[in-house]
Amino acid sequence: MQVVELYINNVRVDLFKDESITLTDSIQNIKDISKVFSPFTQQFTLPASSTNNKIFKHFYNNDIIDGFDARFRVSALIKMNGSDFRTGQIVLNSVDMENNKAKSYKIVFYSDTVSIKEIFGEDELNALEPLSTYDFSRNSPNMQNAFQFGLQSDGVVSTAPSNRNITLPLISVNEYYGYDSTDTITYSNLHSASFFTPLSGTPLGVRDNLKPAIKARLIIDAIRTHYGIEFNMADEVINGKTIKSFFASDVFDELYLWLHREATTVTQPEEDPPVFGINYDFYGAKWNAGTDYYIYSSGTGIPSNFISANGQFTILKGESFSFRIILRNNTADFLYNLKVVDKITGEILFAFTDQESINGVNDTLIIRELTSGTLESRTYDLEFRTDTTTQKSWVGGLTVGMTITSAVQPTWIANYTSVGTPNFPVTMFPDIWIQNYVPKMKVMDYLTTILKTFNLTAYTLRGSSKIYIQTLDDYMTLGNSYDISRNIKIDKNTVDRNIPFSRINFMYENAVTQPSLRFINKNVIQMGNLRYSAPEKYEGETFNLKVPAQRESLINIVEDGTRNITGIVYAWWVNGENPAKTTLGKPYFFFNRNVDTTAYPILSQQYTQYNAPANVSADGNHTLNFGIEVDEYTNEVNQNSLFSRFYSQYIIQSFEQQSRIVKFKAMLPMNILLNYNLNDTFIINGQQYYINSIKTNLTTQESDLELLTKQTDYTASVLT
Repeated sequence: MQVVELYINNVRVDLFKDESITLTDSIQNIKDISKVFSPFTQQFTLPASSTNNKIFKHFYNNDIIDGFDARFRVSALIKMNGSDFRTGQIVLNSVDMENNKAKSYKIVFYSDTVSIKEIFGEDELNALEPLSTYDFSRNSPNMQNAFQFGLQSDGVVSTAPSNRNITLPLISVNEYYGYDSTDTITYSNLHSASFFTPLSGTPLGVRDNLKPAIKARLIIDAIRTHYGIEFNMADEVINGKTIKSFFASDVFDELYLWLHREATTVTQPEEDPPVFGINYDFYGAKWNAGTDYYIYSSGTGIPSNFISANGQFTILKGESFSFRIILRNNTADFLYNLKVVDKITGEILFAFTDQESINGVNDTLIIRELTSGTLESRTYDLEFRTDTTTQKSWVGGLTVGMTITSAVQPTWIANYTSVGTPNFPVTMFPDIWIQNYVPKMKVMDYLTTILKTFNLTAYTLRGSSKIYIQTLDDYMTLGNSYDISRNIKIDKNTVDRNIPFSRINFMYENAVTQPSLRFINKNVIQMGNLRYSAPEKYEGETFNLKVPAQRESLINIVEDGTRNITGIVYAWWVNGENPAKTTLGKPYFFFNRNVDTTAYPILSQQYTQYNAPANVSADGNHTLNFGIEVDEYTNEVNQNSLFSRFYSQYIIQSFEQQSRIVKFKAMLPMNILLNYNLNDTFIINGQQYYINSIKTNLTTQESDLELLTKQTDYTASVLT
């Protein structure tokens, strides 16, 4: 019998002597290859001892104030024979009562990687405040540079693919483009069209049909910063083995997310022609409650350092504060919109539209009753955001500032003035705010999309909170081997067919754009999808692996008249109706390609390079298609599909005739239980097996092993 210890918030928990704690471990399961698994226990029971009652704060008694909050997971540690076994969190499911007294608590333990979902919750990408680092002005130089070269940041032109952080790719949300050097075609001509809108206002400039894109890695960086999560962002050598970082790879560095949030026009209904791209009537300003904008002048009860220099403040449980903000302009009457956002959570605390600012009159806005909610304390970082349709400014002054009052202590007050601060007046500039354009996508779905697309696995190392993201192939090359022949219970084992599937469909979301719908009409199957079947036809179910993103069929323009292929490639993001209309679809990821157009200069500005979407990486080593497709840039078949690069080793050997799933019961020794990883190989009587799953009773040390016969060794992924 093993000594199993459970610690919750660093306090050792009392366990029933005969209670079984069973932990299931599986990182990639052949029964559902679309899921990423992490260790978890079955529900088990704890006695309602005095120690445990203190830990759970007598949860069964709802009259207790500030009791245990079962909505949240709590940090925990499992030890075996005094050694750390797993770190993670527990969830309290229920309390069993007997004669009006607590008898036991039922909990489940989850590993660290499972908790990612809890950290993100339902947050969407637009809650990622660090993305504002890449906000940029839509002035003429920025827009041209983003289109031709890319931007590192506002006003800083990219000098290499690695710092091409923001681009304005040729993805048209309205116009269909051709190319005619004789300028005789009657539709939009990329040879002579202007990048900018002519003074007459029609036709629109090319820039009016475009939206920006951001390097996918920068969103990972924003997630790390916003939530305080650590990923392996560089290759690491641990115990003599190199753990490759997918996020540091060349293939991921080329991946971009198109910033297409809405399919509606950004112009008013009466305006003609309508604009579907960037909102050029947007002028915005952001500022916070810190000392760059507001200086404490007087008060009672509320200390002068209540708000830190960078604008953060903390509210304790039971406290309630209201903020009164005064805005004033001294130029003209105008309408504006305002949002007050907590930068820490992304929560909109206060908002209104079409508020009137009257020249020379103070406009008072009140944000009422900020509290800690159900938390012991909550730290806020307020950001004030205003926008209007023309460039305006908010002035500073003795009477133009901020006041804080307490609902709990009516005499408490703190007054702040904007006089003498370096950043008033606050001017609303013609900026592009990245958070306004990111697709409507949950943070967790963003990570899931990346993991599914490239068959990545997420795990933690014992003793570390860092989350390692690798391709499954790379992860599997790092395993060790253990001969467990002597540890197997030989009285019984089961041999199953390898998987219950004979076909696997790798799919993107349904096509929504006209070029992609035309591709289906011509080729039957959707662009980028793959129907994989076993080499020999046998009975089995079909499994669908679906990535929640779009794959787009691109257009390589053929020059009118000469019928030469120009190499000018773009995406046309409209539906299949006639006339075509801008469409939305799911988030669109692509490889950004900087296209050389020296042979066919584009636009009246005669640009010789521009940014465009691609389904194939610049060197041709990777595609974003699950199956083999034609590269729109070369018109040649590219066989470096997602399946061949990232899925084939795992899938093909699983389909092989000799492949089996074998189930054993084993009494694994402590040195294996404490040190095994799911990329290890188990050897039983000379036969090698990969681990599909392990379910271990930590009390008895008995494990149920589900193993996959090893056919071949994994080889490292190509990530360059």
